[in-house]
Amino acid sequence: MIDPSNVLPVADNELLARFIVYSNEKRKDGTVKHKLFLPYKHVELSVNRHREATDEETWHAGLDVAEERQRTLYGLANIRASSCRIDKLSVVPDPILPKNPNHANITGYPHAKEDQMAIAQVLAASIEGKWIAAPGQDGPDDDS
Repeated sequence: MIDPSNVLPVADNELLARFIVYSNEKRKDGTVKHKLFLPYKHVELSVNRHREATDEETWHAGLDVAEERQRTLYGLANIRASSCRIDKLSVVPDPILPKNPNHANITGYPHAKEDQMAIAQVLAASIEGKWIAAPGQDGPDDDS
């Protein structure tokens, strides 16, 4: 994990994880639905930086998110920070200390839901590869 006393700005080339906690945010073909990138009731969206984190630490952060929301962690979708810097969006560190110094937010979403949806569609189409199943979950390449 990132050193909590030295949290650097989010670089364009950084890989960010968006945790999938709703089954209707993912597809069997490995793509994700735009719902994954809608900022819910806010105008910012929570993501997790991979920077200096092990896979185990990243999955642990995802399990914390799922537990907090009383949901199931289905997996994650990876996206580059540069892909999130569209329109007026920014990616800013937002450490949750002491548990998760790698937390960040995509900020700058417009207030209008239809505008948020348009941006979310672009972001969903920009994930790197397929979404990745959480340990113990079926992934996009599983036939079950």
